[in-house]
Amino acid sequence: MRLRLRPASIHQLNIFKCIVENGGFSAAQGKLNMSAASISLGMKELEGQIGMKLCQRGRSGFKITEHGQRVYDAAEVVFAAMDDLNLALSHIRKELVGEIRIALQDNLATSPAFRLSESLAQFNARENQVSFRFDEAMSSEQAHGVLNGRYHLAIGVFQHRVAGLRYEKLFDEEVGLYCAHSHPLFSVPDDEISLQSIQSCNYISSGPIEGTLSAIERVTPTPTPTPSAVTENMDALAILLLSGGYLGRLPTHFAKPWVDKNLMKPLMPDQISDNVEFYLITKRGAHQPHIVDTFLKDLKACHNLEP
Repeated sequence: MRLRLRPASIHQLNIFKCIVENGGFSAAQGKLNMSAASISLGMKELEGQIGMKLCQRGRSGFKITEHGQRVYDAAEVVFAAMDDLNLALSHIRKELVGEIRIALQDNLATSPAFRLSESLAQFNARENQVSFRFDEAMSSEQAHGVLNGRYHLAIGVFQHRVAGLRYEKLFDEEVGLYCAHSHPLFSVPDDEISLQSIQSCNYISSGPIEGTLSAIERVTPTPTPTPSAVTENMDALAILLLSGGYLGRLPTHFAKPWVDKNLMKPLMPDQISDNVEFYLITKRGAHQPHIVDTFLKDLKACHNLEP
């Protein structure tokens, strides 16, 4: 027998979504402005209708089940589609009303070539009732989110191209190889550091950035070191570096506060620094809602791209 959700199921799915995003029933009460009894009843009705246990709650705390996670992911797509319907209706009326959902690579605020703030200022110079939702996400999550409609656009580093997405280069970011003040190479002058000594150090891989950098390979036949740690998050990478046991690549603008305090330094910057390309991705062939299309024009104009 095929399951068919009732109109009330949308309300119940929203209750479930809020519970998951707030980490439990009690935390969701204020967000939903509902009593604990009403929330429990809504969840009981939803679980009964779809015939699955979505979450566990009790003395041990709140925990989403495997089925619950899949239902939550599907619900996000449903609510994103509803938001897009509202955006489409506002497009028909040519009003700047609705929500724009954007995914970003982490720690871009200090990047000198990133003009998102200027783009927002240009957009907000118009009369509008638009809210922006920004999420920091890994490259794979950005691509998946744009494909399934969770995000209208994403900005980041993408080593692999995904069919169904449009890629437009926004800007370059300078990246260098860094060590912390407690690392053995910190006190060694650059002209005394050999590439072989770099190759022998513990190394942090920074995910998709590795696929866009080839400076070490250009100046030595020895491949990039085998990573001893892996993270796509720049904060985590900086913490690992500051432990003194690793080398790793960081954007120049992001490393600058530690460099200025003599807590980090770039190694052989004239030889092994490089640029990383950041791209804007959107869903290929998708008809963008009016507010998204308007914001994209501002974003591209501020980065000197053709509209």
